[in-house]
Amino acid sequence: MNHDAEREQHLAEQAAYTERLEAMVVAQAPRLFAAVVTRQGGTVEQTESRVFGWGMEFDDGAYMVTAGGSNHFFLSEADNALNYIREAEDTIKDIVWVPPAAPTTDW
Repeated sequence: MNHDAEREQHLAEQAAYTERLEAMVVAQAPRLFAAVVTRQGGTVEQTESRVFGWGMEFDDGAYMVTAGGSNHFFLSEADNALNYIREAEDTIKDIVWVPPAAPTTDW
């Protein structure tokens, strides 16, 4: 086998390996979410929203850290993060799912 053929074979094997790794990572990747709090104002301009915490949901549970990093929560599911938000009664609490990132070839 000449040098060019060896190089082509190596590149093909590397591409196949990378493809298998990417498929494994996609299959096992957690879903990312934000726990968001919204205070309704009298008008749309007076309504304020902020991210309370960021989290990841796995097949067997979830994890969230507050936006400031001071509190960490291990949860049975992402929606349980809302139970740890202590805000005024008129505050709306939501889980907002982060869309998956587009694949990139940049390292």
